[in-house]
Amino acid sequence: MIKHSSIVNGDILKEFKDIMGINLMNNAANTCTIEQHLSIASVFWPEIIEIDDYIFISNFFNGKESLNEIKERFNYDRRQVEKWVNSWSIGDFFLMSSDESVRNEIIFMEFARVLKSVWEIRLKLLFPERKIVVELDYGLMGESGLTIVVYQEQM
Repeated sequence: MIKHSSIVNGDILKEFKDIMGINLMNNAANTCTIEQHLSIASVFWPEIIEIDDYIFISNFFNGKESLNEIKERFNYDRRQVEKWVNSWSIGDFFLMSSDESVRNEIIFMEFARVLKSVWEIRLKLLFPERKIVVELDYGLMGESGLTIVVYQEQM
C-alpha cells in the first residue's frame, strides 16, 4: 500500500475547538452543508480571468476601476498591476465567519499554506507555459496582515 497524503496536515484537527469527526473529511461531512462545501470549493479553485495577457482572480477584479486606469497608475508594469488586483488579506476570507480559529496561528497558517498550494496547481493547469507566482507575505499591496497575491514573473 502506498499512502498519498492530503494537502492538509491531518494533525491540524487537534487544533480544532469543536471536533465532530475522526478525521478532517469526516469532520467536514459532519459540520458543513452541501452549500458550504460548494462555496469552499470556489475559494480553493477560483474563477480566473485573463485580459490582455493579465491574469486575475475574477472576484478580486471588481471593475470599479478600468484595467487601463490601473495599467496607467503602475506604468504598464504587468507584475505590479496583477499584484494590485490579486492581493487579498487572508483574514478577509473570514469576515462574517470569524471565530477563535482565525486567531489560532497554527490553523490560520495551515489554511494560508493550503490555499497557496491549490492556487498554484490551478494556475499551472491553466497556464503551463507561464511563470505565475502565488505568494504569502505580510501587508502586501496595502492589505492588512498575512496576504496572498498572484502575479506573473516578467518574461
